[in-house]
Amino acid sequence: MAHGSHEKVVRPVTKKNTARSPAVKAEPKGAMKIVRKLKELTRRELWTKVDPDHSVDWTDDRVWDKIKNEGCYHRADEMLVSCGTVTISQPDSLRPMVLLVFNKNIGIFQLPKGRKNFDEGYLAAALRETAEETGVAARSLRLRFGSRSTPPKNQSTQPRVIEYGKEDRDTGITEGLSNESIGASEWYYQCIIDPDPATGAWRHIYWYAAQPLGDTRRDESRMTDAEDRKKFTTYWFSETEAITRLKLEDEKFMVRITFAYLRNMSDEDWESNKKQEERENNEA
Repeated sequence: MAHGSHEKVVRPVTKKNTARSPAVKAEPKGAMKIVRKLKELTRRELWTKVDPDHSVDWTDDRVWDKIKNEGCYHRADEMLVSCGTVTISQPDSLRPMVLLVFNKNIGIFQLPKGRKNFDEGYLAAALRETAEETGVAARSLRLRFGSRSTPPKNQSTQPRVIEYGKEDRDTGITEGLSNESIGASEWYYQCIIDPDPATGAWRHIYWYAAQPLGDTRRDESRMTDAEDRKKFTTYWFSETEAITRLKLEDEKFMVRITFAYLRNMSDEDWESNKKQEERENNEA
């Protein structure tokens, strides 16, 4: 289904979910393990800061040897930082659709992404690249998930009224409605970073959830590079269709985790998003 032309869907009417079960939380009574939702989408083991099996003695030289032997670092010109989106149309509907491009030069379906500009934030870069590669303008989509970003110490300084979650002191994770990065892609084996095949640089991709800003149809006036207009074709697919067509496993994962977060949203969450968007529109 190309160029944003998908059938109109009916928004669901659901019962309000008054019980909130966090995606990541520590067990009660000083337990050491973390209880995690969406276990089928976990990529690594996590533990609490008070887990005795993972306590850190900073006076032990073995700790510093481990950091020295396993740490990775690079010069700026050896890094390739990209940003992209999983852009969802009608995210609170019964049939949300995800935005893909078909790259004619290499013959694969992809999520929109690209390198950040100088003096540009990662989220801004992801939204700009989405518009330039697909012709669809996008804005960030707040979803409920856990993040290791920290809530502002003084929230009264924020220009808008944003409700952040409360950080769990034992896990260091804050769960709440957020437009933080939903995940990142990198490639490594025993700290030998697999380079970008075209340049040799270490490639790191930050992913964000997004939604269309207005029309879902391709507008080539947003595609500032003539090469992109020739190279990319714009498509909207269902979750299953997108995962079937995508070539790269990391991009399939980012689609899966975004749709999992969508299904975890309550009516109250969507109403909060609506109010936040209204505030942003009034300030624009």
